[in-house]
Amino acid sequence: MIKKSLGIQQNDFGCIRLLKCVEPESIKGLLEHCSTLFLSARDILINAGELNHIVYFVLEGRLSVHLHYLESEPVSFIEIGECVGEMSVIDNQPTSAYVIADEDSRLLAMDEDLLWSLVQSSHEAACELLFTLTKRLRSADTVICKGVDIENLYHHYGSVDALTGLHNRYWLDEAMKRLYQRCAGDGIPLSLIMIDIDYFKQFNDQFGHSCGDRVLYSVAQTISQHLRPTEVIARYGGDEFLVLMPGLGVERAKEVAERMQAAVQKATPVLKEHPHQTISVGVAELEPGQSMEVLLRNVDAALYRAKDKGRNCVSL
Repeated sequence: MIKKSLGIQQNDFGCIRLLKCVEPESIKGLLEHCSTLFLSARDILINAGELNHIVYFVLEGRLSVHLHYLESEPVSFIEIGECVGEMSVIDNQPTSAYVIADEDSRLLAMDEDLLWSLVQSSHEAACELLFTLTKRLRSADTVICKGVDIENLYHHYGSVDALTGLHNRYWLDEAMKRLYQRCAGDGIPLSLIMIDIDYFKQFNDQFGHSCGDRVLYSVAQTISQHLRPTEVIARYGGDEFLVLMPGLGVERAKEVAERMQAAVQKATPVLKEHPHQTISVGVAELEPGQSMEVLLRNVDAALYRAKDKGRNCVSL
């Protein structure tokens, strides 16, 4: 019987070959979106001829691969640290074999969106995935990637920022187009909040990128806790975040921004020897007849006004 739980244990990270050269802190947000599966011996994980959108990594136990039918002799085994399902995810074609639990097993399940986000964020993971695919292609003596535009695949599937677990810039650009059309067409208020972590480059230079990654993750989680389901946050780039707030005018959006700014300042610092991390925040509202490009310029200008006022504040 297949059972499911969320997350991954810390000591599991090192056994996954795809992640062997990846710094755990750099993809913490992504891993929190993965799930763990528990399979009993003979449980079917993948049926041949079906679409598959998940890559599975073996944490404990072993899987067997059968080409023609479940009772046929296995053509290969998937051992601890190895993955299965990545080929059908990449070419978006029905699976070519059955995969079952050869013994009681525990797996990490990563859906296709998270896989492409991982590949986008980590050169090491991308290289390891390429190496895994090369081994698969050699053993199967077949080519599955003919005519596939890998660059477009990355952008199509990768919508999660691996470090923070938030939506990324590509997803944000598409979401803003749809939201702008709806709000501008129906006369619904739309405000944007742009957030920048104060003196983040200096922090990175002084304490290192690993500590900087922890700050980014901490700030992202703190900000997210102050949003309603209809309000969307994404990593805009570097240490900047953008929040889309449909249905809110600029004054109410400013109140939300002020709560975020205060919450970040009060949050437990990443390093005890370093003072609380702070943020500068800009807020702007879509005006009648205004384009999304102009709105983005306005909220960016508001953010710089907050910086000019001394940072750790909110500005319109």
